[in-house]
Amino acid sequence: MNKESQKGQSTVEFALLLPLLLIITIFIIEISLVFHNYLIVTQITREYARAGALGKETQEIRDEITISGDSQLVKTYFLTGEILNEEINISPPTDAEREVGGNISVAIPYKVSIYIPVFSKKIKMMGLKMTGTSTMRIEKLP
Repeated sequence: MNKESQKGQSTVEFALLLPLLLIITIFIIEISLVFHNYLIVTQITREYARAGALGKETQEIRDEITISGDSQLVKTYFLTGEILNEEINISPPTDAEREVGGNISVAIPYKVSIYIPVFSKKIKMMGLKMTGTSTMRIEKLP
């Protein structure tokens, strides 16, 4: 083969590999966003577990998660899914069961939406359910 017939070879190889490289790049970005969402949801549970450890009532914690989870938290932290309010778990479930020195656990289930961009539109492909959980020692009763 002469040099002139080989000039287009690298262009053809690149054109064949470009879609694969783009898919790998999108996959890496999506995995990063899922991990980001997990860290943020875990941080949110830590904040509410701390509030409960300092004497906030169980129903008040649940109400705050429900109200702020649907609007403020999702917008503030660039979350790409939704908090599953009906599955929020606070343990112990009642304020009467709490005791100083015991533990309070907050678990917030979250459904992450995974998107694949196609021609400047986003098509929802699937959702992944994750749960952020935090436990803290109770320092003060409500």
